[in-house]
Amino acid sequence: MASKEQSVTLLRRNKRAQIDALNSLGFNLTEGARAADFPMFIKWGAGLLDVTVAANRKSDNMRFFFTVEEWQSLSATEQGLFLLRGVRVRACGTSFVIAPDTITNKAWGETNVSIPDLHSYQSQRDLYFYYNAYVETRLIVEGYQNSTSGSVVGAPAAEAALAYKAFTLSRDGLEDTSEWCLPTPAHLMIMFRWINEINAVLSAVWSSDFGLILTGHWSCGRWSNSEVYRCNFDLGGSLYIEPSVNLKAVRPICLT
Repeated sequence: MASKEQSVTLLRRNKRAQIDALNSLGFNLTEGARAADFPMFIKWGAGLLDVTVAANRKSDNMRFFFTVEEWQSLSATEQGLFLLRGVRVRACGTSFVIAPDTITNKAWGETNVSIPDLHSYQSQRDLYFYYNAYVETRLIVEGYQNSTSGSVVGAPAAEAALAYKAFTLSRDGLEDTSEWCLPTPAHLMIMFRWINEINAVLSAVWSSDFGLILTGHWSCGRWSNSEVYRCNFDLGGSLYIEPSVNLKAVRPICLT
């Protein structure tokens, strides 16, 4: 029979093994993680955990997340204490907020512009599991700041994403400090895979007019100096290579 010390050691080893397995899915858990939360992380890492309403409290700009049921259970006065920011999706080991607005008819940038520091996709797994969207979007804007090709000046899609605000001080009495950006190809695939669940929340809290539109959306992922990954939500959600001067939609996201 194992001693108490041996049993404790075995439990620690088992917990460490479970943490290592979860971290391989993209989490960053430590020894202090609660074992009771492991089933939630397993569901999150394997697929969709939840889609919730992201809102900021007016009094202190603190961020809150509500299920549709929780939000609708609030009185009009209680809802008035918050400003809606978007829809948070937790899936495939990552978490991000989708803006409630689509920005249409934006070029990505002119052709033949080299940005060496942009992420280079080396494998299919890399394409579907790379989430460093904000850094990539900033690099695009910086790399295209002096570029002009015909009517395409700078990096219109990335600039529009970075400039987006769900609410503003002048209009709503509170400034949105979220770091909005272009989604990576991986984010776009998550958005397509669970488009029905995402649109259900957008429709319930905003209206059906705010749903993810069935058209091509730019990512921040570049295939070459002249071609970019985009996802069509009406064509099976596949990733396509698109010339960067073409006009496509932008759905900003933020990673917090």
